Amino acid sequence: MENQTKFRRSQEIKKCHHHKNIGFRNLCYSVQENKVSARQEQPKVILRGVNGEFRSGRLTAILGPSGAGKSSLLNVLSGFKSSGVTGYITVNGVERNTEEFRRESCYITQNCYLMDLLTTRETLAVAASFKLNAKVTTREKNDMINDILELLGLRKAAETRVGKLSGGEKKRLSIGQELLTNPPVMFFDEPTSGLDSSSSLQVISHLKSLVRGGRTIVCSIHQPSSRLFEMFDDLYVLAEGQCLYSGAISDMTAVFQESGFKCPKYYNRADFAVEVACRERGMNIEKLIAKAETHFHGPDTGRADYITNEETSMLRPSIKKNSTDTYIQVPQETMGSRYPVTLARQISVLLKRAVLCTIRDLHLAQLRLVSHVVIGLFLGGVFYGIGDEASKVASNTAFLMFSMMFLFFCNLFPFVHSFPLEKLVVMREHMNNWYSLEAYHISKIVAELPLQILCPTGFLVSAYFLTGQPTEATRFFQFWAVFIMVAAIAQSLGLATGAAVEPQLGVFVVSTIALPMLIFSGFYLRLQDMQVFLQWLSYVAYFRYAFEALMQSVYGYDRPYLKCSEAYCHFKSPRKYLEEFDMEDANYWTDMLGLLVWIAALQIVFHLMLKFKMRVSR
Repeated sequence: MENQTKFRRSQEIKKCHHHKNIGFRNLCYSVQENKVSARQEQPKVILRGVNGEFRSGRLTAILGPSGAGKSSLLNVLSGFKSSGVTGYITVNGVERNTEEFRRESCYITQNCYLMDLLTTRETLAVAASFKLNAKVTTREKNDMINDILELLGLRKAAETRVGKLSGGEKKRLSIGQELLTNPPVMFFDEPTSGLDSSSSLQVISHLKSLVRGGRTIVCSIHQPSSRLFEMFDDLYVLAEGQCLYSGAISDMTAVFQESGFKCPKYYNRADFAVEVACRERGMNIEKLIAKAETHFHGPDTGRADYITNEETSMLRPSIKKNSTDTYIQVPQETMGSRYPVTLARQISVLLKRAVLCTIRDLHLAQLRLVSHVVIGLFLGGVFYGIGDEASKVASNTAFLMFSMMFLFFCNLFPFVHSFPLEKLVVMREHMNNWYSLEAYHISKIVAELPLQILCPTGFLVSAYFLTGQPTEATRFFQFWAVFIMVAAIAQSLGLATGAAVEPQLGVFVVSTIALPMLIFSGFYLRLQDMQVFLQWLSYVAYFRYAFEALMQSVYGYDRPYLKCSEAYCHFKSPRKYLEEFDMEDANYWTDMLGLLVWIAALQIVFHLMLKFKMRVSR
């Protein structure tokens, strides 16, 4: 009985209970090549009024040379690109509602952006938590995951971390993530790219098994072998943003021959189609373009008359009744919202995933903590016992400044280097309506909080007492709070920079931002010695607030005279030493407020940059 239930569930995964035919007419897409230039240049046209139909139950290949517009067509049809798009897209003859369509479709891009530190099973479990509503029990989710692992041939790799999977296994895992909601429409951008012939055949074979259930599956493909090409049902050939052929693969050579392009005997038809599109077999491809256009006619209202399916639009998706396997359907109660689960649920799942990845990441967790402790001990040895010595206040100030710089840069560069890779995963998942950017942002802050506290604490405990700093509890915790704030500013700046630019450019950007801040910190140049027109920069430099707060926590609040082991100590009075830096009237809590404002501002910039990148990508 149990085996029969598993078999039935496996068959339910393969089936699609609401078929969707995707039609498009007069579809144009253009991009502005130089967005930063002040000159108004003509946009580059990618798609030039293409028409077509992708039918359910058919595996369709989009073929064409590089730059023909294959990926652009998929981006537009999937809803990932909306800017610069004109024309009509219909679903079962009704003009498409983009938000509804994206809820019942999925788009798997050419590159498989996945969390390398999660296992295959954990990756599917996370996807299930986002895509399936709270009424689905844990047992049902696990059964679903097991069925997908079996269906896609990933059972043996279930406990393998994603970073160690082969290219073909990653492609199939990406497919499995989207199968959890049994989408009727699936788009794939070059699913065989970077795979050997055997892995490519496995991926397309799995897609072929899925399409038999009634799905609409469309793939862009690059130089397929004859064997791989024969597995597709329909073909859509693009050249220079125009359609050369749309129809069954079996009819392609005959249509091409009618226009004067004869395919040699025993020749790979895919290679032949690409050569025709590249004009290698003749310059006159206009006959093919005209012939392809005559296949599609429809009124200007956008409802193409070549679509005859009588199913309704995606405004009322059908749910199979009298089925115990409702967990593979799109939950009806979530169709009114963009995301399948609540904001609190999104934050919870993202937080668990982030914590798990942090624990498993040696570089961003264990090494960061160990390095803080080791450097703290090293500085404790170098500056041993100078904190209470009046003759060594200059050296102690250097210790404060170096500590602040170490904490800043040690907590900055890991995010500059690592976040751009994580950003690609976030963009893919957000564009596929897994979770909101607000949920991700909140979970990211909370997940990083333990390390943001542990690392500065480890450094402080290692160095504070060895260097002879004040043993008063109030001063110790003030010192600790400043270190926490400095680490938080570094993290916020690293995230904002990582969201804005690539790692190579990010190192240059953060250095350009941080170094001027150091000059105006008050350590290298006193406020009174600055040029008048530059003094305002000292009040926006976060290093000044941090340095001033550290000086107050060590030498402020009427600290008693320091010990003097020499005949004369000019700065035996801590207040006199603060006067040397123009900090005698500074307020610790004002400085902390300044640091807090910087953290909030950088976090806002980080969030806005994420939104901007999402908007630009569309």
